[in-house]
Amino acid sequence: MSAQIPQALAVILAAAPFLTALVLMMCLNFSSGKALVISYAMTFLFACFVWRMGLGSVFASSLYGGLKAFDLLLIIGGAILLLNTLRATGTMDTIAGVFNKVTPDPRVQAIIIGYLFGAFIEGAAGYGTPAAIAAPLLVGLGFPPTLACSVALISNSTPVPFAAAGTPMNSNIVNLSSQIERSGIAIDQFGRAVTARTVLYLGCAGIVVPVLVVSVVVIFGSKERRRKSLTEMLPFSIFSGLLFIVPYMLIGTFAGPEFASIASAAFAMLAAAVAARKKFLTPKYIWRFDKDRIPESSGSLSGSAAGPKSAAEPAGRLTYGMAVRAWTPYIVIGAVLLLTRVPAFGLRQVLSSLAVSISRIGGVEGLNYSFAPLYNPGIIPFFLTAVGTMIACRKKITAEDVRSVFEKTGKQLLKIAIPLVCGMAMVQIMTGSAENRSGLAGMLTLISVTLVGIFGHAFPVLSPILGVFGAFVSGSCTVSGILFGPLQYETALSLGLPAASIMGLQMAGGAMGNMICIHNVVAVSSTAGVTGKEGKIIRMNILPCAIYVVLTLIVYAIFR
Repeated sequence: MSAQIPQALAVILAAAPFLTALVLMMCLNFSSGKALVISYAMTFLFACFVWRMGLGSVFASSLYGGLKAFDLLLIIGGAILLLNTLRATGTMDTIAGVFNKVTPDPRVQAIIIGYLFGAFIEGAAGYGTPAAIAAPLLVGLGFPPTLACSVALISNSTPVPFAAAGTPMNSNIVNLSSQIERSGIAIDQFGRAVTARTVLYLGCAGIVVPVLVVSVVVIFGSKERRRKSLTEMLPFSIFSGLLFIVPYMLIGTFAGPEFASIASAAFAMLAAAVAARKKFLTPKYIWRFDKDRIPESSGSLSGSAAGPKSAAEPAGRLTYGMAVRAWTPYIVIGAVLLLTRVPAFGLRQVLSSLAVSISRIGGVEGLNYSFAPLYNPGIIPFFLTAVGTMIACRKKITAEDVRSVFEKTGKQLLKIAIPLVCGMAMVQIMTGSAENRSGLAGMLTLISVTLVGIFGHAFPVLSPILGVFGAFVSGSCTVSGILFGPLQYETALSLGLPAASIMGLQMAGGAMGNMICIHNVVAVSSTAGVTGKEGKIIRMNILPCAIYVVLTLIVYAIFR
């Protein structure tokens, strides 16, 4: 321990970058990019002048974090490019038309579109896109815009850790890699364990999500017959939840994070749509919105993404061939991920072996980076599928449209890149601060020891709440994990708790935080045409989020 720095002050300085980021985002409305740039700068200065790390080591840790962020940005960029391509070619309008033909009951539509289709888009793209797509589709089918936003955000919780072929889960494991290696645990083994715990917590507790969705629809949408309208939907709500949750838990446990959301949602969405079409477990009574419960006009929406015209018109002239063609890009993605991620096919080993490796970045032991471009799902299958879709739909998309798609994707990616790079670089510096000339313990170790002293073995209660809070202020389950994952890992080790279980609670919390996170609420309200209603949407979603957190902690207590 350094004689010049009291331990209490050292703890405050170690926690200051985290606290600064949260205060800037939550209280001063800073974007996550600006907040994390400032937090990264603070971490850099503290590492150099308080912990007295070598300047070369600090730069090496920053570079290592940036390189790891690069892998993730490729995945995110490919997923966003594909989504923008589908919008530009009108494919998303066709998909909307398919849903319009399934059922006229808004309660059933909320489950199939908000919960299951949203989960599918989350598994394929993630990063706020499911709510931004599902909400306008619901508005096009007659939902009040504020309600549509609330439904889309509540639904976008369970699948979140496995967005964009498992990016949030994989990124957090990568972010912890140096700590995991120092603990003598195989990274792949730890990743599988965290994935299994995450699907256990979110799956067992998540059976309530379709019920919460229907409850919000009924309470918001009608003054009459509320209890009956909710209870008669319980069979289909639970049935739909099981259709998604059962394969979600099985795939997450035995096949890994890449397929947990996308494959489970694809199966559940198809099965639920067929069941609804056949009126299996759906109420005979067709519930409708009260006219006086629809105060906002959906006519303010514009563009191909959302209005009543875009959702309804394709349904009138929809053919089986059109529906199949619209779903083809997602079918291709699922097939390619299956072939390249399951070891039995042999492609996983080949693609992952074609890698560029850098050992001991900056001469620092343990900072080893490897990049396998053909194994990165941002390139195969997302980028190739997007380009293939452009070629297949060349009669529907002009050169100007293609340029616009790439430009829009670049702008969206830039907003994500800054907080992601700064957040990962900041955490890597904190991790590397254990090696210093000040005599102080590492930053994360100091914070974790303090939390252990305050909460003791009750710390697991705090774990999902930290995850929710991180997602609430940063807008991302991925960033929430980057901020708090290393801290939770260190604290679990200090308490002798299973690190995989605590990280599972962190990931679950980050997922549930998507219901109320500021960035997603702003994005979805703008796409649904109700900018200015963000506070109302958050208030509507706080109780469902709290219920999910409590149920998750109950599941943890039962299965720990």
